Amino acid sequence: MIISGEQSATPHLPSSVEAAGPPAAERTTVPLSARARYVRLALAGVCTALLCVGTFWWDDDAFPFGPFRMYSTSTPPNGNIHVMALEARMPDGSWREVPLESSVVGVNRAEVEGQIPRFQADPALVGRLVEAHDRLRPAEPRWTGARLVMRYLKLRDRRFVGTEEKVVAQWLR
Repeated sequence: MIISGEQSATPHLPSSVEAAGPPAAERTTVPLSARARYVRLALAGVCTALLCVGTFWWDDDAFPFGPFRMYSTSTPPNGNIHVMALEARMPDGSWREVPLESSVVGVNRAEVEGQIPRFQADPALVGRLVEAHDRLRPAEPRWTGARLVMRYLKLRDRRFVGTEEKVVAQWLR
């Protein structure tokens, strides 16, 4: 850069670069103390041990230390694909499938699927989904009941051959 007819020895840098300090080559490093090295080594050992234990004995609930099985398994060629559905009873008495989403009932499908034993043991919990719908969607018709339905999509030789349904829990007003 030329200033008043002279050439500057160093080019002008923006203030954000100047504030960064000396170039990397001029910076000095401070070695870690023995205690800091020990703490880092101990933490690395604990994490490694948790990963090993989680890989061989734990399940998805221990994530990030357990294996993330969702993507490492597949449905057998003659197996079933499980799909949770929510059906709502309308004021006219008919049943209609509704989205199992947090914007509709306050929780998402995965949260419900993880709590299936609780819904089976206490079907009144399905009523909480209905109450959440009333609160979240006051302009829509009030449901007079709801039921959680597990759908089994049956596969034979990796081809879809039919559907079976089982009511997991039901609640009526």
